[in-house]
Amino acid sequence: MNHILRLSVLSFPVLLLSGCIGCYNPTGCNRDDSPYFYTTQIIQVKGVTVPVGTKLIYKSQKLKQKDEQTSPLKEENITWIKLPKGTAILWGGMPTNHLLQFANSEMQGFTAYRAQEAPAVYSNQFLKLWKECDSDLDISIKNKNDWSFNPANMKIIGCGINYQERASYNTNKPR
Repeated sequence: MNHILRLSVLSFPVLLLSGCIGCYNPTGCNRDDSPYFYTTQIIQVKGVTVPVGTKLIYKSQKLKQKDEQTSPLKEENITWIKLPKGTAILWGGMPTNHLLQFANSEMQGFTAYRAQEAPAVYSNQFLKLWKECDSDLDISIKNKNDWSFNPANMKIIGCGINYQERASYNTNKPR
């Protein structure tokens, strides 16, 4: 009995200290409970036609709007359009598998991610630029509710972490 008491007294501080260590995750230990909805039919969101099974992730507006939703929420609150695995849409002629709104709320735009099954031949300057970016392309937009490929609404501002502002996607070289 004495042995059990000593063991429990010695193990209590160890348990306390291990509880203070945390989860070693730089983004925190909480899981993302942002509301999301899987499309059940082909629909158009933010000017982009998406297939069945596309995951639309929203910024949370209400405490009870968490995790999977049974119906779509407000389109202007979409922060991420994530196509089903192995699926891509043509965005500006390039197979794209997800579009992600900039995390910085002061910047109006999104990042378009090139799908792995990209074409071997790049037929125009825009596609050649995107190929140089390796995988993702940062797009600044005038109308925050239009994520379609609309050159009048967009300006290419970079390739992932390599900031290269382009005044026109098809004529200028990186500065």
